[in-house]
Amino acid sequence: MLREPNRRYYAYARHALVTALRLLRVRDGSTVLIPEFICRDVLASLRAIGATPEFYAIDEQLQPKTGLALPPAAALMVVNYFGFPADVARARTLLASLQTPIIEDNAHGWLSADQHGTPLGSRTQVGITSVRKTIRLPDGAYVQWNDDGTLDLGALNAPPSPRTDRLPLSYRLRRSIAELDARSPIALMSIARSTVRVLRRTRGQSAVDEHPTDEWELPSVCSPHRESLRIIEQVDHVEEVIRRRELFLRCSGFADEFAIERPFMELPLQVSPQGFPFFGDSAHVRSFCKAMRRNRCGEIITWPALPSRSTLPTDSRLRTLHLVNFLV
Repeated sequence: MLREPNRRYYAYARHALVTALRLLRVRDGSTVLIPEFICRDVLASLRAIGATPEFYAIDEQLQPKTGLALPPAAALMVVNYFGFPADVARARTLLASLQTPIIEDNAHGWLSADQHGTPLGSRTQVGITSVRKTIRLPDGAYVQWNDDGTLDLGALNAPPSPRTDRLPLSYRLRRSIAELDARSPIALMSIARSTVRVLRRTRGQSAVDEHPTDEWELPSVCSPHRESLRIIEQVDHVEEVIRRRELFLRCSGFADEFAIERPFMELPLQVSPQGFPFFGDSAHVRSFCKAMRRNRCGEIITWPALPSRSTLPTDSRLRTLHLVNFLV
């Protein structure tokens, strides 16, 4: 079951990132360069080994800004936002030292590749991928490494043994509803989400369950569930990539109709998009969102929950970014 060399599976990408940092000999007191547009969960992995984040700027195309003079650091992280390749070559030119290792954060890019056909998450010494962000799983992520003789392979602990405990009722319900939704003319998944959010509001809670402690605490469960590994093995990669690309092109057609601006105007041949990102400050965004829901293209979400210390300017357009999520 999923015994690829130079790859180790975990419950969450946050655990995979801890291993990636250790492989690169990032230690207590080290500085790690991360984009200012990043999910706060990443900081918990840095905190677990005592590393300090240093934020750097990215542009509206979600690439490292040109002309930056980045300070010395133990490692730099680039992000393949929504399954689109980060410009690793550009990132290298910004480093104070060419010896600084790069971590490829591929949380959104399972099944995606760059223009050379190289799978995302495998283009640098170490990369992390979160499969559960692409297909519906109880959990599931992995770290992958390319040993060039500089990695600290002694930092690898024994692989976590897959769990076999009973899956949570919430997951089983979501998966059942998603399966029915795929065959039903009624948007059952959307109705279920709306119902849950209304119930949460009536209880005085936020519409979406938030976990602010994720910024400094790793999930207690580290081992992936056996069911997650089973599903990953059974996914038809070609069929899933086709599904995602067709959804992206459908969204693009509506985006053109409503003059919706987005960071990625084209869909490169090798990209398997996590979803369709767009800027929420476009003039006709409400009409576009209605079209997305009416045509069942996917749930519209915001991403990310930024770290409390993020240096992303308050007027940055990236703060308006939304995603039509293709997760089913």
